[in-house]
Amino acid sequence: MKKLFWAFALVLLLNMPALANEIQPHLTVHGTATVKVTPDEMLWSLNITNRGPGVEELAKQHSKIVLSILSFISKSGIVKDDTQTSMMQFGENWENENGRRIQKGYFASSQLTFKLTDFTRYQHLWTGLSKIKDMSIQNITYGYSKQVEARNKARLDALLVAREKAHAMASTLNVALGDPLMIEDDQSFADPRRPNMLMASESGFRSGSQDTGGFALGKILIKSNVKVVYKIK
Repeated sequence: MKKLFWAFALVLLLNMPALANEIQPHLTVHGTATVKVTPDEMLWSLNITNRGPGVEELAKQHSKIVLSILSFISKSGIVKDDTQTSMMQFGENWENENGRRIQKGYFASSQLTFKLTDFTRYQHLWTGLSKIKDMSIQNITYGYSKQVEARNKARLDALLVAREKAHAMASTLNVALGDPLMIEDDQSFADPRRPNMLMASESGFRSGSQDTGGFALGKILIKSNVKVVYKIK
């Protein structure tokens, strides 16, 4: 029993500095800053799904479709390193007929993604891809190639906001601030991409204009949030 007591006392003694830090007077502030940037990337996501009675012939047809898409986007100026395809997947194709589920052959499916940086090619890509059978454009999102630099700036701005907030609060309460005890970067603000289902507008097709491409870029908001804990003297 005595050994257990002294062991507990030793653990408590070793942890006294940590406990003292936890209970010492401190001030916690959060700083948030936003950087607005114009997107310079479009990230396309395509789905290829075809159906047929036999798996072997189905796989051949599916490969031909994927190769035709890759050939088209390559000729449209898309860099090979900015293109990615998923593995082909197979499954049973079930359909409803007269209230019953009936298997009608099989289906093959895969995903293809690529990045567009020359926005003047948008309407050409959309028009060409829409003519390919068994292919659908799932989504297009805006991206920004220099998001790391923009996020670093937003983080520094967020720290300045936190510092100003802390000094204003301390001044109001008539206390003096010491050194920061903790600085934390909140990674929950880590996605600068904004989803947009971009479709070339009907008016754009009618006028034949290639200037706007039937979409508006707008701005991407890149945010940073920090948490700073200051010691109160």
